[in-house]
Amino acid sequence: MKTAGSDSPIGHQPPVAVVLAAGEGLRLRDAGSTTPKPLLRLAGLSLAERCVCGLLQAGIRRFVVILGHQADRVRSHFEEIGRRRDCEIAFEVAEQWSLGNGSSTLAARAVVGDRPFLLTMVDHLLSRSMIEAILASPPDAHEIALAIDGRKEKIFDTADVTKVCEQDGRVNAIGKDLSEWDAGDTGLFYCTGAIFSALERARDEGLHSLTDGVRECIANGAVRAVDVSGAPWLDVDTPEALREGKRRLRASLSKGQDDGFVSQHLNRAISRPLSMLLACTPVTPDQITVASFLLGVLGAVFLALADSSFWIVGGILIQVASIVDGCDGEVARLKIRSSARGGWLDTVLDRYADTALAFAVTLAATRIDPAPWVWIAGCLSAIGFLMTSYTTKEYQIRFERPYPNTFVARIKRRDLRILIVAVGAVVGYPFAALLTVGLLSHASVLWIICSAWRDNR
Repeated sequence: MKTAGSDSPIGHQPPVAVVLAAGEGLRLRDAGSTTPKPLLRLAGLSLAERCVCGLLQAGIRRFVVILGHQADRVRSHFEEIGRRRDCEIAFEVAEQWSLGNGSSTLAARAVVGDRPFLLTMVDHLLSRSMIEAILASPPDAHEIALAIDGRKEKIFDTADVTKVCEQDGRVNAIGKDLSEWDAGDTGLFYCTGAIFSALERARDEGLHSLTDGVRECIANGAVRAVDVSGAPWLDVDTPEALREGKRRLRASLSKGQDDGFVSQHLNRAISRPLSMLLACTPVTPDQITVASFLLGVLGAVFLALADSSFWIVGGILIQVASIVDGCDGEVARLKIRSSARGGWLDTVLDRYADTALAFAVTLAATRIDPAPWVWIAGCLSAIGFLMTSYTTKEYQIRFERPYPNTFVARIKRRDLRILIVAVGAVVGYPFAALLTVGLLSHASVLWIICSAWRDNR
């Protein structure tokens, strides 16, 4: 068994995270299914991997996974996650896991000893902000900290949530059957060895749940409440909760006002369900980026022909490429695979696709009217396409902040340019559409230059 690493004082290095993955998950699995709960998938990733990734995003690099039901199969899956996500995972088998999650937690003592550690369950989806919040409020040597959510109306399935009474930053009651309560137990703890002593006392009384151990700590006034209200989290322990998890992930793909108008109101409506499907396949975000580029180039080939019937096909293809172009980032977020390299590749291929589009439309126009002004106007439009991207990226580099998300910033985006040219191609006027977006691009660049000059004196 791998060791979890050397000791570190509270508040210095991120602690080890103990993940309880011993349970059978009968309420969540389909009837007749033999898949252990940690391996059940949500939008392409197992619950186990989503749990680990959430902690990784908050800076946790060392994990102790407590095993029980189908221990060998679950261990193998976590080992694969450790290799893929480049993190250290140790294991401990809870021999009495079937008694309750308190028994599973006690098994962690053999690995973590008296060191402070985070504690969570494999079926809890935790946001980075709530993990960072509890890390910023470490417990004293003989207490534990519990992340609580006071937005009771926002908690999914309040009938099943473990309820908490809190006063002056201390938890004074906990349980599913509390008639009066202040917040929900998110299932995220920052523990010291005090939790093990409490669980042993509860065990001696024939009580084996983690909540029983927390009650023992409460009796000693040793449970600190860390308010994480507003941070998203979800306990995925029923089929209904699994569907809610999918709904939330799909909703999270929308960028809202950070999107262009076309992406926000048209493209995302198609790309989000498509991305949810693609996330369940081996397709990578980079492969989607390349596929979008190739679709755009193929559309440009059709637009380069002088026959207007081909322009319809070309217009449809470039708009489809624009929709698929949103899927790479969406799948990267769903699979928690966003990277600077992928973003850079997407930007570079978009510029090539834009140039190919402008050249193709201009080439078709010269076959109808070979006058020199056609080439000049087409080239100027292509320059406008490139300058809109270059101007805002340079703004961020030079002034060390993004260009404000104004109306001008949104109308200059690629999604609107592509749609205008696509519609123009379908109705038989691709070159007129190209000139329109070219003028719009140059006008936007001029506006950005003037506003940047004014606001950064």
